[in-house]
Amino acid sequence: MYDDDFGGPYVPPERTRATRMFPARSRASGRGFVIAQLRASAAWRQLIFESDLERKCLLVLLSQIAVVNIWDQPPQITYRNEGGKPTFHTFDFLVTLEDGKRIAIAVKPDGLVERNGFDREFALIKAQTPKQFADDALLVTDSSFSAAEVRNAELLHMFRQGEDAEADAAVQQILRGMNCVTSLGQVVAAAGLQGRAFRSGFKAIFDGIVLTDLSLPVTEASMLSMPEAR
Repeated sequence: MYDDDFGGPYVPPERTRATRMFPARSRASGRGFVIAQLRASAAWRQLIFESDLERKCLLVLLSQIAVVNIWDQPPQITYRNEGGKPTFHTFDFLVTLEDGKRIAIAVKPDGLVERNGFDREFALIKAQTPKQFADDALLVTDSSFSAAEVRNAELLHMFRQGEDAEADAAVQQILRGMNCVTSLGQVVAAAGLQGRAFRSGFKAIFDGIVLTDLSLPVTEASMLSMPEAR
């Protein structure tokens, strides 16, 4: 069957590459998945998360232009804990950047880190993570990103689910013709495509075509500039 919106047969997303799957139900966490198209592959892929914090982390990672690939629940590593006992750790994500650097990411709530002293345990994990597995390791907590970053990442993920080549082309033509700092609302008005233009302009920011202050929520009031203008 063909879908008029995509111009071809429906192709289901590839399954997660996770090496550890979660139980289907849990009272303690919110399990789920997102479907994303990573720069390392033309195919859409299922990426799983075990908690809302992991979901937020995943969406923020997907919004970063330098990220080309994400492996959810990659193979476990072995390390020695504080007592010297060999044990295992599975990172939540293994991220590959466009320069080839790989970052292993562990996601834990601030409260759990404080109560269980996981920061000390993570220091051991990071020090013993094999270089052939990852170049660096990072502990991500609730305080690692702002509400604005999460809100922008959630909207970006939603906007990327549907293609609109006409709106993208129209908005990018306007953006590349900018000769001064311009608001996203002005670009939307010039394109005459209303919400479609807003979505395309929003995506253009995260594609690096224009710049804005991403420490704030992206709205029509956001001021845009060309990369070479800063």
